[in-house]
Amino acid sequence: MWAAKNLDVELLYKEKKAVNHQFPMVTALNDPPSIYEGLLRCEKGEVKKLAEEKIWPFTEYVNWHRFRLELLNEYPIKPPIVTWLTEISHPNIVPNIPGAVCVSILGESWKPNLRLASVINALYYLLSDPNPTNVFDHPNCLKAAEVCRKYGFPKMGERKVKEETAHVNVIPIPASCLTEKRDEILRFKIVE
Repeated sequence: MWAAKNLDVELLYKEKKAVNHQFPMVTALNDPPSIYEGLLRCEKGEVKKLAEEKIWPFTEYVNWHRFRLELLNEYPIKPPIVTWLTEISHPNIVPNIPGAVCVSILGESWKPNLRLASVINALYYLLSDPNPTNVFDHPNCLKAAEVCRKYGFPKMGERKVKEETAHVNVIPIPASCLTEKRDEILRFKIVE
């Protein structure tokens, strides 16, 4: 776990207050608050309709999922590290690997004025509008992306592919998590 030793403590408490107000299912695990865990699920929209029709992987997105946000000492200059803590077959998420959640604001689109509420909202939108055009190079992610493309995701904004041929970016799993053998799949089990 990351330590909160060089973080702006006043900012941390402001962030905690905002998170507690907007997301009652997200709590700080330490004091000063630099590590959060929370629960999310998709509760409406096209994913919810497909889940009601029992179509995989959308059936997984309406279940509660745990995630962890860890603030680095360089926060807010650098984005938080997000770890998805429950199993899910999703184009943009590899469970139990820190940093294996593909959201633009956790990477190239991060700006120091963004706050944790923005990150949590982005995680929610991953469940409600998966993006199969930016896929992790993991078997579950690739299978889920194929189904998501079949059902026309992403649906929101200008991200929708207007051409007949979709361009897909396959994203490697973060290097710090790779094993010696490239074809070996990492498996983790959460012990509570």
